[in-house]
Amino acid sequence: MAFHPDKCNVLTISRKNNTIATSYKLHGHTLEPVKSAKYLGCTFTSEMKWNDHVNNICNKANRTIGFLKRNLNIGSTSVKERAYKTLVRPITEYASPVWDPYNKTEIDRIEMVQRRAARYVMNKHQNHSSVSKMLNHLEWRSLEQRRKDARLTMLFKIVNEKVAVTKEDRLIPPKRLSRNMHNRSFQIPAASNDYRKFSFFPRTIKDWNSLPPGVVSAPSVEAFKASVTKLN
Repeated sequence: MAFHPDKCNVLTISRKNNTIATSYKLHGHTLEPVKSAKYLGCTFTSEMKWNDHVNNICNKANRTIGFLKRNLNIGSTSVKERAYKTLVRPITEYASPVWDPYNKTEIDRIEMVQRRAARYVMNKHQNHSSVSKMLNHLEWRSLEQRRKDARLTMLFKIVNEKVAVTKEDRLIPPKRLSRNMHNRSFQIPAASNDYRKFSFFPRTIKDWNSLPPGVVSAPSVEAFKASVTKLN
């Protein structure tokens, strides 16, 4: 497979103020350094922050809602709800275990996509209309809750070797079980900064350890998903 140099960039990931400037060449072409780049559908930045990714998915999801408003302007709530769940919500949830934000600003921005969708589905655009009541009526759980479930489901798959992710050096049993821990608990990896603290394993293991014993021992992925959903 040959790489096209015009479609390749250099992304230096570092938290240092001054990084070593190095030029890279591909087929005699000097690659352009960038601050952010998309890889497998996720936007990575040089500081390993997810604000660019959140901006991208929210903009794309809002454009899709606008498309539905223009082209699916009907009265059927069920059809519009299906359109939202099929065309919009997957945009906000793709690969979410990787980038699930902990920053309230980013969390709220993603929730605003669903709130806008609720107004479209219920056809209630007045300022005095309660979006919270609409969400309750539609029985839509928050996207933040759904992302948490997705993280826990991914960890369940890792624990039970359903995905090709090495677990031996990441999932270490605790030296001593406390009263509130189940027998499938793991040590929470140490973190000296928020980048590490809120990354997948430290954050998700903490949530995993707080689950009831019967949930983490579910016989299948589907049973685990169903049990986790009932908890929220």
